[in-house]
Amino acid sequence: MNQKKKRAFKEAIADTFVGTLIMAPLNYIIIYICLELLSFNALQITIATTSILFFIAVLRKAIIRLYFEKKYDITRNTNTVE
Repeated sequence: MNQKKKRAFKEAIADTFVGTLIMAPLNYIIIYICLELLSFNALQITIATTSILFFIAVLRKAIIRLYFEKKYDITRNTNTVE
């Protein structure tokens, strides 16, 4: 496996792991609020959960992508100097 594929795989694993850590408890909290506090029906819960998790996922993905891009830029720049 070449270096580019290894980096992509590492990034995918990190993103999925962080996503699971964030989304599992967040999903529970959103559903609890929708059911217990707001008395939403199934459709309202689906729309609320999907909307909130979508925006959190986009933000998370952007942050992780920028982190890895910066990390690889630093690695690329130090390798070029040597």
